[in-house]
Amino acid sequence: MAHGDRLRVRRRLVGPVSYRHHGIDVGDGTVIHARPDDPGRLFGGGRVVRTSLEEFAAGESIDVVNDPPAAFSPAEIVDRAMQHVNREGYCPVVDNCEHFATWCATGERRSRQVDAVMAGIGRFATAAATVLVARSAVGLAARAARGPLGAAVTTLVRRRLN
Repeated sequence: MAHGDRLRVRRRLVGPVSYRHHGIDVGDGTVIHARPDDPGRLFGGGRVVRTSLEEFAAGESIDVVNDPPAAFSPAEIVDRAMQHVNREGYCPVVDNCEHFATWCATGERRSRQVDAVMAGIGRFATAAATVLVARSAVGLAARAARGPLGAAVTTLVRRRLN
């Protein structure tokens, strides 16, 4: 790990569910990262902080993140991070630690973790909508078959088959 590196550490959310917490290595044993003020209230606000590497790691192993590739030099990455220390504002969906660290290094505010969750929600919503539409179509067909139109269609089909 070196000055300007993007760091990532695994954090447990609930039970086996975990996420990756991201920050910027200042190179002096400290890390700048965005975090909620109260980990129990993720949507309760937060800020960008500078903490020790040990506090950032919280007993977990630290990985260096290189993807997407940095668009700035290590010194520029650290300068961008330093300018935001104590900045208020944290939201796990649109302004989290990964958004912040990726922006410091690339200029783009992105979170692959959020993208993956949103894609999963989209797939679930699409599947649920497909099931609902299919069930509605089957229900409509069954109701139509029991009504006068259904009886007429059934009679026509039987005549054609005979």
